[in-house]
Amino acid sequence: MDRTREYGTAFAVTLLHVGLLVAGFLILADQFGFPEILRATSVERLAQFQRNQGLIVPAYYMMALSGLTQIALAVLFHQSFARPGSTLLVAALVAGVLAGAFQVMGFMRWPIAVPYLAEQMAAAPTAEMRGVVALLEGLLNRYAGMVIGEHLGFLAQGTWTMLISLAMFRSPLFAWPYGGVGFVLGALIFVSAFEQLGGPFEAIGFLSAPVSAAWLGWLLTCGVSLSRTQADGVGPRFFVFSALGLALLMGGLAATAMM
Repeated sequence: MDRTREYGTAFAVTLLHVGLLVAGFLILADQFGFPEILRATSVERLAQFQRNQGLIVPAYYMMALSGLTQIALAVLFHQSFARPGSTLLVAALVAGVLAGAFQVMGFMRWPIAVPYLAEQMAAAPTAEMRGVVALLEGLLNRYAGMVIGEHLGFLAQGTWTMLISLAMFRSPLFAWPYGGVGFVLGALIFVSAFEQLGGPFEAIGFLSAPVSAAWLGWLLTCGVSLSRTQADGVGPRFFVFSALGLALLMGGLAATAMM
């Protein structure tokens, strides 16, 4: 069965997915001090949010839309392997869909709930009222952001990446280095999710941004490989230029995330 159209669609969605996340990240890093601002006090965060709300809200909406493209990627990758009934691929599909759903739920607080809290903070007549607003924003940030978006989201994303990488080892669709690199990145993303538990786990917080950025580079090269796959379902061979492109994309995006 000729699946070249599905491969091409997967590549296009991969480009859109990476584009949404990179553009959103760059805007938020410039206008909101992201991701460090997430660990600031509620008063500081809401004040910074209100100053640059006109750019922050669209950027977070773009990030939320990437949850939908993650769901689409989970479905398209599942279909591309063309192995109906595979327990591994069904588990990967479930994990990928959950990763996208958690991502949407985590990010959507910013375009809808946080503007209301920022308005209430600015209009609060007393220190006690500002304290109440800060408490509500802090709780929302910890639950919607840290619990749903980061902890559960990273657990699901890491699981999807590891399972898809295992499927790559078992299929001619991808050259084995994609599976090897993806499995390592998936494991690191999975581990980074435990930062949210605090205590000794806080030491692994440095992993999140560079590993997630490198993951985008890996995903993009997987999309490129899919776009070059022929109708027989056999992916292109992995040459020196493939390794160079993978290294440059992963390293470049990781370095950008750490700046």
